[in-house]
Amino acid sequence: MQTAKANSKSKKGGKSAVRTPAVPEAVAVQAQDPVAAETPDTKPAEPQTTDIGAVNPVAATSPAEQPAVHPETDVRLLDLNKIVNSTYNPRKNFREDTLLELAESIKQSGVLQPICVRPKDEGFEIVYGERRYWAAAMANLKFIPALVRDLSDAEAEDAAITENLQREDVRPREEAAAYKRALQSGRHTIESLVGKFGKSEAYIRSRLKLCELIDALAGMLDREDISVGVATEIAKYPADIQQEVYDDHFAEGCYNSWKTARIKEIARRLYERYMTKLESYNFDKTECLSCQHNTANQVLFKDECADGCAGCQNRECMLRKNDEYLVLKAVKLLKDDPRTTLATNGATPVAVLEALEQEGYHVEELEYSVYHYDKGPQMPDAPQAEEFESEEEFSEAQEEYEAEMAAFAEETQQLEFDISEGRVRKYAVIGNLDIEFRYEEIEDEEREVTINEGQSNERKVFVSVVPPSPLEGLLQQERRYREICYEHITTDMKRVFLDVKVANKPLQKEEQQMFYYAVMQRVMSDSKLRQCGFRPKEGSYLTDEEQFAAAGRITAKQQAALIRAFLVDYFRSAAPEYRCTDETLLTGMMCRFADLNFAEQSQAVQQQYLETYEKRKARLQEQIDALQAKAEAEEMAVSMREAPDFEPEELPDLLPDEMPDAEPSPEPLIIPMDPDIEPDTRMPEEMKTAA
Repeated sequence: MQTAKANSKSKKGGKSAVRTPAVPEAVAVQAQDPVAAETPDTKPAEPQTTDIGAVNPVAATSPAEQPAVHPETDVRLLDLNKIVNSTYNPRKNFREDTLLELAESIKQSGVLQPICVRPKDEGFEIVYGERRYWAAAMANLKFIPALVRDLSDAEAEDAAITENLQREDVRPREEAAAYKRALQSGRHTIESLVGKFGKSEAYIRSRLKLCELIDALAGMLDREDISVGVATEIAKYPADIQQEVYDDHFAEGCYNSWKTARIKEIARRLYERYMTKLESYNFDKTECLSCQHNTANQVLFKDECADGCAGCQNRECMLRKNDEYLVLKAVKLLKDDPRTTLATNGATPVAVLEALEQEGYHVEELEYSVYHYDKGPQMPDAPQAEEFESEEEFSEAQEEYEAEMAAFAEETQQLEFDISEGRVRKYAVIGNLDIEFRYEEIEDEEREVTINEGQSNERKVFVSVVPPSPLEGLLQQERRYREICYEHITTDMKRVFLDVKVANKPLQKEEQQMFYYAVMQRVMSDSKLRQCGFRPKEGSYLTDEEQFAAAGRITAKQQAALIRAFLVDYFRSAAPEYRCTDETLLTGMMCRFADLNFAEQSQAVQQQYLETYEKRKARLQEQIDALQAKAEAEEMAVSMREAPDFEPEELPDLLPDEMPDAEPSPEPLIIPMDPDIEPDTRMPEEMKTAA
């Protein structure tokens, strides 16, 4: 076979071209101009090349039925229609603008480097070089130079990965996908990839993290809107954090953009905000020392942990430990001082609030920012001798410190007194990481009251209401908890009444008492109370005359069903849903009526809220008992310190005539019997006419 040679001089530089793989003579002859081919003296045209494997586009478009194979390089001109792309190529997406640029280059200079294919069915499958394949198609070439190799699936996949990773223009995410594909094949490990490609373990692991980027950030990396360094830092964090970072700092129109920040600055911000140093948390970190999620034990975060810090990658575990710490500390503070009020300023984790609420502890939401409230007296720092140049200066500082300590003790004592008197409220504010004490001075409340001076004369005045003591406040709180419990019971019981079906079983005495009371309160006017029947103000089906007539011949079962239906309607509309307890008459009646008729639904509703109330009551009772015990102990201590300094005088004996008259015994209270009131059975005039 003849070997084609390139022109000895190039058009521009005149330098010798590099020898390239030969194109079959038959193909080269067919690629000639038809007129030139008919000339006897014309030699077969050789394909023009400019680099190794570069074939003149004119020659590359020549039809060849049976392309010959070069014995040394096995490079062939293959029909594009007989080539298919592979499924294992790590490079999946191609930018249209770069493909167009490459296609234009191919039109001018040809395909400079053959693609690699392997035989498959009746054609060939691309091993690598898919981008050149598509660019050649866009350049309207019919043939492309290809290196044909007989490879197994595993060998072809490895060759594709290797070729893509060794390219200088490989994209970061394509590189990451190639590493991931190599590891997933089972034929490689991180260590083998380090040896094969000469990359460090940290480099390969950081590239693999790019496979975990969310779509929005991956698109920004592909468009080069963010650098691979920034993408790598963000990829270290879970998808939910990545989404939050994108929305807050990289999305179009975001309020606080990080697009111009340096990589190290972004890494610092991410680490401090989303993976706070473990030393910032106050829970026990014994288990964290050997945990695999501790960044101090990982290679990826060696830069962030250069100063010896440690962060946690398992946010769920870290937050759970922090929540447990806050709950236990809040309960302990409340038990140590029952006067304390648990509070939140909005930074308390939701899980902590829910856990405390479930145990019956109330957490009050502060009205103002935590900085609005006083921190209380601050203990001064004791001076250290080594910090002073002379003993005289140290002695002066020591005297000043003792004076400050005396003032601190006095202020603390006054604060404790004010808290006990209700003049100052003590808050344990539960933050995100810890709990701090804050104090609020309670002013006397001015309230407007109306004074009745007789003869229809009323006067409005303002009075000062002293704030309740901690014990009184707890008792008021218990009362309010009780009200909340029965407010919920009332609301839900009314919903139950919407769907229940009243029974026609015999009425109990309590139900009759409820009914007549409800009737008198709801529909009976003074005039109708004297009549022997009732008629509703409005009727859906019966006229007033029909209802009046029906009331006179109602059966016992009808009467029972009617009364219960009326009571259901009455309780639904009349039972209060605010400031009510089981001692509230209507509330107690409603619950008892429900127990008598709809026991299962009634108990379910009441039990749901009574359990919460009992827990809250138990916690408040603990505080109340503690305060009462403390008060009794203080009274006992005071009484023991007081010594009697006088004896009571004896009363003189009284003579018999000087004895005081005994109070006359009260006359017995006589309760008159109810007068016999016969019902007015006379039929109204309008009813006579109807009859």
